[in-house]
Amino acid sequence: MKNNDKYFMKLAIKEAKKANNEVFPNPKVGCLIVKDGKVVSKGFHKRFGGRHAEQVAIDNLPQNITNATMYVTLEPCAHKGKTAPCIDLINPSIINRVVISSLDPNPSASGGINAILNKKILVTKNVCSIKSKKINQRFFTYHEKKRPYIIIKAALTLDGFIAESNGVSKWITNEKSRQSVHFLRSNCDAILIGNKTAIIDNPSLDSHGTGKDPIPVIIDRSKSLKKSLKIFKKNPIILSRDILNNKPMDNVKIILDELYKRNIQSVLVEGGGFTITHFLDSGFFDELHLYYAPKFLGSGLSIFNTIKSIKDSSNLVLKKVDKFNSDFRVIYKRKY
Repeated sequence: MKNNDKYFMKLAIKEAKKANNEVFPNPKVGCLIVKDGKVVSKGFHKRFGGRHAEQVAIDNLPQNITNATMYVTLEPCAHKGKTAPCIDLINPSIINRVVISSLDPNPSASGGINAILNKKILVTKNVCSIKSKKINQRFFTYHEKKRPYIIIKAALTLDGFIAESNGVSKWITNEKSRQSVHFLRSNCDAILIGNKTAIIDNPSLDSHGTGKDPIPVIIDRSKSLKKSLKIFKKNPIILSRDILNNKPMDNVKIILDELYKRNIQSVLVEGGGFTITHFLDSGFFDELHLYYAPKFLGSGLSIFNTIKSIKDSSNLVLKKVDKFNSDFRVIYKRKY
């Protein structure tokens, strides 16, 4: 039974992976319904506000099915949101067992297991839970760690500079690299920079039509930014001395607490160097995306502005390397 459960749950996880960023802020969820060792229906959550995976699978069921097993990658919700509670759809005359991969960390959506048990339906939980959590790392980080999932991104020359000494950084990387960044932005709820980057680069911080635009978040303690900057057309979140103090390490936590309160699950930190340094030093980050171009400056602005030991790895694990013509990107994930 356990081997079969793992086999079918892996199929449900594969189903969940069909979803894209249209589901955010909801998690990606897949569901299978199995009868006599055969998949008779399946579904995944396609977009926020749309049918949940359980409803899709149930709607696709052939008639006269009884004593079936449902495999779902996340605990069915017990609350009414954009849709009715999923536990209301699970009919004990059709489904006599539910296998769940991960429990829902969202307090307002949890409680599904107890509701299912009250229907006299058998429940098996925590099947392939590590695999199912991986596809919803942002969702689980937000609810379990009470902060957004943090991705730090930077474009660098081969000798490690993010800009010339005068702050000029356009363009270090090529167009394909920048298109990749636009796609990355479209997959994040918010994008964060410091006021120096806002002044020098005057960026739009959007996805350039790749997808949804992230919410601009600007660190501007002194409230010195001019309203003529492009970012003010995007209704940005400005973080100033109203909530920040003089200690950068304290401010990182203050910023994350503020964005958590605003229901922001993921943040792309694009710098500049001091902002990136503060996040790196704080340890409050989950991924590091570094885009390298075959250029040398000799001197300039560094991505990192404090001193560390050569023995300090920051607990980074290399996950992926991508090539964009002559540029390349390395993706590191922080190991906890």
